[in-house]
Amino acid sequence: MLIVMMFCIFGALASFIQGEVGIGISGFVIGFLFSPYGLPMIGATVIEFIELINYKIKSV
Repeated sequence: MLIVMMFCIFGALASFIQGEVGIGISGFVIGFLFSPYGLPMIGATVIEFIELINYKIKSV
């Protein structure tokens, strides 16, 4: 995952240097999603939310 993230970030930087801002922003977003703070944190947040709902339902 780290290699994919680095390729996306380097590609985004190259796009900014060449003046392609839209592709550069897309590259940074995709690089962020492949970082340890992107998809894994979204998954952890969803799991915590589901556990909270489960706890609330059981307490009723």
